[in-house]
Amino acid sequence: MAGTRILLVDNGSYEPDATLALRGLAKEVGRLIGQEVRPVSTMHSTKIDPALLGGQPAVIFEQAVQQAKADGIDEIVVLPLFIGPSRAITEYLPKVFADAQPGSMKLSIREPLFGPELTGMLIDNLRSTGWTKGSGTILLCDHGSPIPEVTRCRDFFAVSLRNQLGLKEDELIACSMERREGAEYDFNEPLLEHALQDAKGDAVILMLFLLPGRHAGAEGDVATIAKEHAPDDLRWKLSPLLGTHPALPALLFRRHLYSPGFKLTKIAAIITVVSVCLLPALIGALAPKSLGMPERFMIWGGGVATIFTALFCFLKAKVWKKA
Repeated sequence: MAGTRILLVDNGSYEPDATLALRGLAKEVGRLIGQEVRPVSTMHSTKIDPALLGGQPAVIFEQAVQQAKADGIDEIVVLPLFIGPSRAITEYLPKVFADAQPGSMKLSIREPLFGPELTGMLIDNLRSTGWTKGSGTILLCDHGSPIPEVTRCRDFFAVSLRNQLGLKEDELIACSMERREGAEYDFNEPLLEHALQDAKGDAVILMLFLLPGRHAGAEGDVATIAKEHAPDDLRWKLSPLLGTHPALPALLFRRHLYSPGFKLTKIAAIITVVSVCLLPALIGALAPKSLGMPERFMIWGGGVATIFTALFCFLKAKVWKKA
């Protein structure tokens, strides 16, 4: 068998720029991990003319699984290029994998990107537009999802940004580019086209999108909506995409690193167990004979706490140093 294969998986796009950006990101993440990371999309990207991709066709997940199976790979590790728990990673990828009849090959899907790290990246992207507090309304815009959990991720970032930047609710509005019909999808509201009506000053559409494409490109759907629906007296601009932020490769690396199967985690667990088991013998050899059991137990407890703290700090330092 041929070990583990790591895939950086996005949703996919018909736009060449999205696949090219995914490839560049996969290369950088692979450099941090020290192993090749292959750029793969869930769907769509194989419709792109390979001539627009440097002659190298895009790869979708189904193809990647079949290739891994043919190569005798033990395990596929997916790094999701998704902000929240989209059905693409919770349902679609596992189904495609199972349908491939993988035999003994395993599928491990790491956590999506949702977390406090993205708040800092959003603030960086916001400030890069020239925004300052009081200069205008921020419209935090995502695609819009049929999954409430995904929209809750957007709303979490809205609250976090308001708290960190000291903004009122009407100074930062969370909105969706689009939504499905029906009252059951009202959680996506307001739509961007409606939120623009309440924007003031030099408004910034803060893009909760990762890669360029039909929606998030310079001439994509978000920009088109703003051009068509922004009031005539409203000045607006788009922020950079999260996929362009220099901290994203390190975040993906940490998503890979903080996993149950990662080597450093196993090593840390082994060292911890051995150290804790050896502590009683060490205390017995070094402590005065007159020391009672309660005192010995207190020393053992302090030693265990010290070991866990030291290992935690060591692993955290190793991760951040490499990232």
